[in-house]
Amino acid sequence: MMDKFFIISNTEKDQTLETAQSIIQYLKKRGKYCQIYQSDGDLSEHYRYTDLRKVPKDTECILVLGGDGTIIQASRDLLNLQIPMVGINLGTLGYLAEVGRQSIEPLLEKLIDNEYYVEDRMMIRGELERDGAIIHHDVALNDIVLGRGGPLGIIQFDLYVNGEYLSHYKADGMIIATPTGSTAYSLSAGGPILAPNGSMFVLTPICTHSLNSRSIVLPDDSVIELIYRGENKRRSMAVVSYDADTSCWIKNGDTIRITCSEKKAKLIRISKVSFLETLRKKMASQ
Repeated sequence: MMDKFFIISNTEKDQTLETAQSIIQYLKKRGKYCQIYQSDGDLSEHYRYTDLRKVPKDTECILVLGGDGTIIQASRDLLNLQIPMVGINLGTLGYLAEVGRQSIEPLLEKLIDNEYYVEDRMMIRGELERDGAIIHHDVALNDIVLGRGGPLGIIQFDLYVNGEYLSHYKADGMIIATPTGSTAYSLSAGGPILAPNGSMFVLTPICTHSLNSRSIVLPDDSVIELIYRGENKRRSMAVVSYDADTSCWIKNGDTIRITCSEKKAKLIRISKVSFLETLRKKMASQ
């Protein structure tokens, strides 16, 4: 039975924290403890939006109020805590949030009564190697993307898997997505939809200038390397980005190495068919 909760709220969608406060009052009446994350604006370089040091160590559940973007941010910042989190959607229909605003109380009751399960979601780690040294690294829940960083123009890169050369690409970039991210940018680029609780990579090139435009699905123990072969000119600048949030410029000869993170995002689910239901609704609305 869960007793101690922690709320992370997207203040752009819950500006007065009305929804967060109503959750606290509801849990308080049920004899539970709940605290809202308060940022003092003094985040270290290790945190983007949420300082994990402010999350009580005995927290049993993190309630994330917002949308898919808020859940992704929380998953990345709080990955090392390995505390289950559940998303409450305050905006348009997404894939990660478990319920909408109108179903908050039924959700809380199920959490209190242990009528839920925790779904592990694969996360991926990327590191940028330059001249033999790792100069940048980060994690992603959806995807890591090598893309153009300057004026229009293709970029060139080599793909290696487990140290073995696979192919050379001339394209707008490459998306390395998780099963969770297979319904995001990768899908828009023509990639397949994967079951979100799976554990594999899906590599989808972006607007390739060749017939080699198919997605590639690889097992989660793969070591994926993209070696940038662009010239050091403005017209061929490139960047690597993580979940369309953090990013780093890359130079000719840099290697982007991507592996499966040892730790996973832990998302609470109360329905075993929620992803299929969401997918059906998404497809029906197109």
